[in-house]
Amino acid sequence: MSRTDIGIGRGLLAGVAFAAMTVVTGAQAADYNIQGFIRQEPAIKLTDEENPYNQQGNIYNGVTVTQDSSLLIPAPGAGVTTTTRPIGGADNTFNLMATRLEVDFQANFNSNWNGFARFRGYFQPDIFDSHGDPEFFETDLWSGGRGTFLEANGRNYMVDLPALYLDYSDGPLWLRLGNQQIAWGESLFFRVLDVPNGLDLRRHLLLDLVAEEFADERVAAPGLRGSYRVNNDIEIEGFTQLFSPSVLANPDTPYNVIPSQFTIHQQEGFDDAEWSANVGGRVQAQFGDLALQAIAVNRRNPDGVFHWTDSGDPVLGGTPFSMSSTGVYSAQEWFTYAGMARLNGFTVFNTAIREFQPATGGLGAFEAPNQTLAAAELDYFFQALGPLRGHIARVYPRENIFGVGANYVVGAGPDSFFDQLVIRSEFTWTPDKVFTSPDLSQSHIEEDEYVASLVFEKYHRFSQEFPATFMVLQYLFKSESDMFGRHLDGMGATGARTSGLPSGEDSFNAVAFAVQQPFPNLIWRADFSVLYDLNGGALIQPGLKWKPNEAWTAEAFANITMSDGGNDDIIDTIDWADELTFRITYQF
Repeated sequence: MSRTDIGIGRGLLAGVAFAAMTVVTGAQAADYNIQGFIRQEPAIKLTDEENPYNQQGNIYNGVTVTQDSSLLIPAPGAGVTTTTRPIGGADNTFNLMATRLEVDFQANFNSNWNGFARFRGYFQPDIFDSHGDPEFFETDLWSGGRGTFLEANGRNYMVDLPALYLDYSDGPLWLRLGNQQIAWGESLFFRVLDVPNGLDLRRHLLLDLVAEEFADERVAAPGLRGSYRVNNDIEIEGFTQLFSPSVLANPDTPYNVIPSQFTIHQQEGFDDAEWSANVGGRVQAQFGDLALQAIAVNRRNPDGVFHWTDSGDPVLGGTPFSMSSTGVYSAQEWFTYAGMARLNGFTVFNTAIREFQPATGGLGAFEAPNQTLAAAELDYFFQALGPLRGHIARVYPRENIFGVGANYVVGAGPDSFFDQLVIRSEFTWTPDKVFTSPDLSQSHIEEDEYVASLVFEKYHRFSQEFPATFMVLQYLFKSESDMFGRHLDGMGATGARTSGLPSGEDSFNAVAFAVQQPFPNLIWRADFSVLYDLNGGALIQPGLKWKPNEAWTAEAFANITMSDGGNDDIIDTIDWADELTFRITYQF
C-alpha cells in the first residue's frame, strides 16, 4: 500500500469527521427532522435441511466413509479403513430472528447545505443449534473486528452509520461528502453498472425483498461524490471513495456459503488494501426518449479472490493445512465439497503440494498424475494425520471497469400495452479481471470479462379498480463468472471420489421476472419475483405487504429455492435456504 493510498484514505476519514461534527452541531441552528423505525425480522425454515456449509449441516456427519490408500501401500488388505465424521447434526427452526432499529437525522442548514445521518442497530440473539459459539458480526477487516468503516459490533449485535454526509448544491453543481452508498445501475437481482460498492452479507445474505435492490446490503464508505449539470440534457459525475470490501457471512452462522472446513485469512489481504481508494466517473445524456450513460471505475475488487496460504500450524506450518476435528475427514468429503465450492478437487490438491514446497515434500506428499491416485494420497494423509482444515487467503486486486447503458421509453399510444414501456440495457467490460482459480493457485486467473443485461420495465393499469401494476423482465449474461463471481471453469463437478471433475461452462445466463401489485386502498401490496439460472436453478419469492396506517407495517415473503443439482447453477449454493420471512415494523 502506497503513501498516496494512506493519504487519500485519511483525507476521506477527515471528511467524514467534518461531516459528523457539522451535522451534530449545525442541527441546533437548522431545520431538522428525526424519524425511524423498529422492526422484528424472523425467517422460519420451510424444510428440515440444514446449511451444508456449516459444521453441523455437513452432509457427512454421522456417515461412515471408506478411506482407501491401498494404491500407495502394496501389502494385501492394507490401506483401507473407515471413518465417521463425529460432529452431530443440527435441528433449527429459524434462519433469522433479528431486531432492527434505524433512525434517520435530516438537517437543512440553508439553501445550499443539507446533512443526513442514519443510525442502524441490529441484534441477532443466538437461538440457533450451531457448532461452538460463532461470531455473527465480528470480522477480521477494519480494526476492532469491524466489517465496515463506521461500525461497532459484538458477537450478536452490530451498530453502524450507513449514512453520514453533507450535501452541497449551487445551481448545476452538487457535492456529497461523508460516509455514503453509491448506487449505479437499475437492475433487480443483477449488478452490471452497480460497481462502486461491495455487499454486506452478514444479516440476510441476498435473500431480502428483491424490490429493495441491495439497499441494506450495499457497503457504505467515506467518500466525495459530485456532479455538474452541463445543461438540461448532460450531467457529469465523479467520485473518490475509501475502499471497503464485501463482508462475508461468518462460518457456522445461518447464511454462511463457504465450507467451514476452510479457515479464511482475511487480515493479511486487507492489510495491503486498507486505506486505498476507488475512483470513478459517469456521464449521462438525454436525447428525447433515449437516455445514455457511460462509466469508468478504477477500484479494488470488493469481493476479493482466494488462494491457498500458509496455515501457520505448529505441526503443518509451511503447508496450507492444519489438523483439526472440524476439517475434512476423507477424500470423498474433499471432492464433494470442492464441487460445492466450485473448485477442482484434483488440481486444488496438486496446487497445494506444488506451491508449498519444500514443506509438503518433507511430509512425503507428491503431485498426483490422476484423480484416482490423488484420492488415495488424500486418504493416506487423513489416515495418518486425522481430519485437516484448509487455509485460504482473500486478496483484493485492482481492476478497471468500463461500461455503457441506455434507456429508451416507447411511445405507442395511450391504449397500447407497449406505451411507456422502458427498455434498458447495461454493459461492462473489465480487462484482465482477476478471478479465484478453481485450483486455488496463488497465480489466479486473469481474463477479460463482459457483463450485459437487457431489461423491460412497465407500469400498466389492467383495471380501473386497481392501481397500475409494475412489471419487469430481465436477462443477464456474464462471460467468465457466475452471479456470485465464481469462475465458470469450476462449474459442474459431480463430487465423485475418482471421477466427475468440473466440466466448466462457456457463459453464465439468467433471467428474472418481478411483478408488484398495489390494492385499491393502498393498504395491501402483493409482490412476486423469480430468478432463473438457465442451467437449472430458480429462486421464487412471493410476498405480501399490509400497511393499515402510517405507524405499522407487516410484511411476509418466502424464499423458495429449486435446483437440479450438479454444481452448475447459482441456486444450488442456497438450495437449503427455503424460508418464510416476516417483518413487523413500527415507524416513528
